[in-house]
Amino acid sequence: MARIRSLLLVPLVVLLSGCLSVTPRGLVAMAGFNPLQMNPAELGAGLGVPQSIRLADGDAMIAMTWQVRGEAAPRVNERFLLQISDSSEIVGMPPPLRGERIYVGRLSRLDSVRMRDVQERILRHKSEGLVGQGSFSINLRGGCTTAPPLTELPFRTFVKTGSDSSWIETTRRSDFVATLPAHERKEFLQSVRICNGTG
Repeated sequence: MARIRSLLLVPLVVLLSGCLSVTPRGLVAMAGFNPLQMNPAELGAGLGVPQSIRLADGDAMIAMTWQVRGEAAPRVNERFLLQISDSSEIVGMPPPLRGERIYVGRLSRLDSVRMRDVQERILRHKSEGLVGQGSFSINLRGGCTTAPPLTELPFRTFVKTGSDSSWIETTRRSDFVATLPAHERKEFLQSVRICNGTG
């Protein structure tokens, strides 16, 4: 998972766990992005996966943490499941590559409010003079495949940080499975179900 000092996104392997290849435009976009100041309701994450992969609500999530220097456990450690839709419904999303399907993840109204509360909690800790380190990432949690067994998952990401922002490709297509440590790789592959249909 990418770590960010004081929750400021400076070259971040953006919004994704693992060591994926960040695009130049992604670096520029994320350098000006502050997770503590953005409007959660306007945040969008694009997930480009093979056409054989199906994602639904809850198959991707945002993880947000903040830990005070010297403390064993984080003061903030929150997870927000994303609502998933097909990118064909989204204006301005770049077209998929050959053999790819792009999904878009957004926070529910309730989780947008909850993330606002998390932002305020972290800002309050910082205003009290506490020095800490945080992380902000979007992680795949599973999904289903129409072509088992799954051994790799070519994957790229996009982000939209505000209502007036454009969708930007943040990481190039690379194998998400290969970026995971061995124990996490096995757990992730087991979490990917076989799809009931081929839609």
